[in-house]
Amino acid sequence: MPIYTAEVGDRPVAAMQAHSLREAEQFFLGSAFSADLRTLEMKGGEPGKPIWDGKAEISVRESSAEEVAIWQRFRTKAISEGVSASDDEAFTSFLDAAREIRPDELKR
Repeated sequence: MPIYTAEVGDRPVAAMQAHSLREAEQFFLGSAFSADLRTLEMKGGEPGKPIWDGKAEISVRESSAEEVAIWQRFRTKAISEGVSASDDEAFTSFLDAAREIRPDELKR
């Protein structure tokens, strides 16, 4: 199954395995993932600034070889730590470290 990447603006932020581009778009453009993007910050971003401001374009495309390698590395780690099952076909991972922003850190 192919791996797809979500980009916020021009920054690749997450990857997932899906049966089709449409399936990946439904997940990445859905409300649950959008909520995560508004409450998480990524390594290398401005501290306290959410990954997504609610305005930037979110696009989905097939992952590059480098992004697939990162996704596979995170998936292997999640399986070995018992966080994910080996048969989880919809495993999704951020491509770099992400952490929840505390309300007192949030910048809009």
